[in-house]
Amino acid sequence: MLCATLPPQAGPADRPWSYDAAQQLVDSAVPTVADFAAVEVSDATVSEQAAISGLPVTGLAFRRGAFRAARGTAIPRAYEVGEVSSLPARTPYHAPLTDLRPHLVLNLRPQTGWLTRDPVRAPLLRISGTHSLLVMPLDVGGVVLGIAAFYRTTGSPAFSRADLVLAGTLARKAARLLDGARRRLVQNAAGRILQEALLAPQGPRVSAIEDPRGHLPSSAAPGAWVDVIPLPSARVALVTGTVRGQGLSAATAMSQLKAAVRALVLLDMSPGEVISRLHRPAANPVGNEADQCLIVVYDPVACRCTVACGGCTSAAPAQPPGAADGDRAPGEPEVTECDVPPGSVLVLSCGTDGTHAGAQEARQVTGLRVLPAADAAAADPATVLDGVLRTAAPGTDPVLLAARTRCLDSDDVATREVANDPAAVAEARDWADRLLTEWKLPELAFTTTLVVSELVTNAIRYSTGPIRLRLIRDRVLVCEVSDSCSAAPHPRHASPSDQDGRGLAIVAQLTDAQGTRYTATGKTVWAEQLIIPPVAA
Repeated sequence: MLCATLPPQAGPADRPWSYDAAQQLVDSAVPTVADFAAVEVSDATVSEQAAISGLPVTGLAFRRGAFRAARGTAIPRAYEVGEVSSLPARTPYHAPLTDLRPHLVLNLRPQTGWLTRDPVRAPLLRISGTHSLLVMPLDVGGVVLGIAAFYRTTGSPAFSRADLVLAGTLARKAARLLDGARRRLVQNAAGRILQEALLAPQGPRVSAIEDPRGHLPSSAAPGAWVDVIPLPSARVALVTGTVRGQGLSAATAMSQLKAAVRALVLLDMSPGEVISRLHRPAANPVGNEADQCLIVVYDPVACRCTVACGGCTSAAPAQPPGAADGDRAPGEPEVTECDVPPGSVLVLSCGTDGTHAGAQEARQVTGLRVLPAADAAAADPATVLDGVLRTAAPGTDPVLLAARTRCLDSDDVATREVANDPAAVAEARDWADRLLTEWKLPELAFTTTLVVSELVTNAIRYSTGPIRLRLIRDRVLVCEVSDSCSAAPHPRHASPSDQDGRGLAIVAQLTDAQGTRYTATGKTVWAEQLIIPPVAA
């Protein structure tokens, strides 16, 4: 079962957009309007939870968003940027929250009564020689998103009506920016909630891998996803991807592409073909294009991975060990193959490596790394992901997926070469019957021998090259027949007088799943039957 580390909510340490809006305000106000200025912003412009909670304004906390003093003046700060600030009741700082009006104090004296209710700011106002104070609400549609306080000190005149008009203009502009920051938080929160719902653990367990673990970037990237897709013949597909954008639009595009990748992979298309379709507008099922996408199909019988990545600006994404770089035409996906020892940890990464000092731009890196079994023995996939994140370059927050590989035991896989001769059908049927007796699955013998007979007969009839029969005992019993003909078999509706043509229809009725996948030399037709464990007495 896939377990993804969901993104944390944005906090003050993430440099919220509202702090930038507050900084623009104080930069414009000092020294034109005030000797120094400070802005307190509502948590609704900083925290996703506060932005979507619907709490009344008076129930929200405020934080210091920005502070600036005129050059050459040393003004002590009551609060540091990001620190929760107090707006005591019955003070000029609290009044604009309720009446939405500017509050002007023309002659601030040390003995002014309300100063005793603000023990943090009062001594600093005395030290700075502040004699005039103007507090403006930063509100949009009756909702206060912050306040701006402007101060005049010794040597400057008191605030005038013209100052009040200019401060009001700056406050209205800042309020619109804060409202934009709040709306972006709401959109990202909605996108994150949708992303979380879409990436909830789902799907059956698979034998090919153990303990798959994913990591998603911050909540500002709801277009990122990871997926684990069980495939026929005990294989599994691991997927990481990103879509450009933010908020609901990115999360929606992600969900569409995730569904498209699943659908194409479940059709048994190769990873390279899936990537090609995602980047061909005419063939893309949803019309969206992945920024980056990595697909790894792991076969626990051969202990081998097929890797395809697309949307990488890097000419050489992270390569699996032993994989060779082949010449690619422009726009073609990078496709490689590699052997993977049992017990190794596969680490899929999809994202950027950040912007380093002196670098022109962030470099996209998408690829697969294989942690050998000897190195991975003492580390579970979750620990491996933690190590990757700790050693990542500054500014890196990639999409990650890690899983430990398993190989099916040789006793659970049996292969037989079948002669391209009708007389070989009976031999193949007898071989399958004996094998199921050895595997202690006698209840599946009759159905399996019939499936073997029909599939081998079709291969002999429509192909001329070698034929291979393979049975796999996993959570299901898989019967595969491979031949050199690339034409897909199609069930036909036989008339009552026809002597043949019913083989595939019979197989479909007797088995739980069927399909065809194409190989470099032809195709493989497969059918699965559930293995029902015996009930304990």
